[in-house]
Amino acid sequence: MRAAALILAVMLALVQARGQTSPAPVLYSIDEKGLAELKAKSKGKVLILNFWATWCKPCVEEFPELVRLQSAYAARGLQLAFISIDDDMRARQKVTSFLNKTKISFPSYLKESSDDERFINSVDSSWSGAVPATFIYDRNGRLVKKRIEESTFEELEKSVKPLL
Repeated sequence: MRAAALILAVMLALVQARGQTSPAPVLYSIDEKGLAELKAKSKGKVLILNFWATWCKPCVEEFPELVRLQSAYAARGLQLAFISIDDDMRARQKVTSFLNKTKISFPSYLKESSDDERFINSVDSSWSGAVPATFIYDRNGRLVKKRIEESTFEELEKSVKPLL
């Protein structure tokens, strides 16, 4: 009887270990207030806010470049936040599915604001809302660079390295 229980426990542990290849992505809702809190909490780090959408081909193509940048410089104080602007009825499902496929394990965000214009202006009043859009903040929380286009790892690295 004890042997059967031991074998069952080992089998369950193996099944659980196989399923734990990488943590599931965490997707938070974010509005203007949440965005301000995220920026405030990130002071002391170099923050990259990347606005994207699952339907935006350049956004999807740029995604691995940003993940690579985060991996290369997180230990030096880089913090990356992906913020999806998907807004249809299945947005949360689409974004979560995409994040699962790309194996993103750090927190990401889904824009949930009742006023798109107010949300856009809370990021940058000169931004039209076009994506992909990347905003880079220094350790003091000042916006120092914005790119309203697809970026390569090298372009992003050139903007971020001096701030670290």
